[in-house]
Amino acid sequence: MSKVICFVLLFILVPSVNAQEYLIESKSATIVYEVPDKTKSDLYQSALQWFEKEESTSEYTIESSDPNAGIIRVSEVNQVYYKNIGKLMYPKRTGMAEMLSGDFSYDIELVFEDGTYMVKYLLTGMEKEMYGRDDLFYACIDFEEIDEDALAEYNKSMNKLLTMNAVFKKRRNIFKENSRSQFEDASQNVLNSMTSNMGSLYSYLKLGE
Repeated sequence: MSKVICFVLLFILVPSVNAQEYLIESKSATIVYEVPDKTKSDLYQSALQWFEKEESTSEYTIESSDPNAGIIRVSEVNQVYYKNIGKLMYPKRTGMAEMLSGDFSYDIELVFEDGTYMVKYLLTGMEKEMYGRDDLFYACIDFEEIDEDALAEYNKSMNKLLTMNAVFKKRRNIFKENSRSQFEDASQNVLNSMTSNMGSLYSYLKLGE
């Protein structure tokens, strides 16, 4: 997944955002927003209010805030959906979910200045992966390009699990052949959730909405 594609998606998801600078890396996204008519203090206080209000959803936790430095640090847990390979393995099975989900955790740092602020999102973990391979699944999430070693390790572990559960080789191969696209889908959806949430914050800071 290229940085150019990620940048384009940012504007598709948040078309009104004045993002002037961006950096997409394997498990992080850094974006600088411009809000010319707002002071450092205005932006800081409004963002703090937004996160405090959003905490009622149990997604955000304010870890620290420094009004003098204009820095807020937040942790977030967000449910993200991705395609279920099981539908390809068992296409005729009814009642099987099209999508699976996991809880992805992030650390967020916001740094405010007059008329501008920077948001850095860092992906830190994943829980509730369907097959109990949370760490292996998390290692395969990448906003740039899926790590080959991590993918091979995940496929090896899943092949062993599927074999133990009497899944035939043909279906195990279907799983392996589609695992990369699963992680590309999950990675894009995680990145989308980041930019979408920060788009909501931007709208609040700029428009009070």
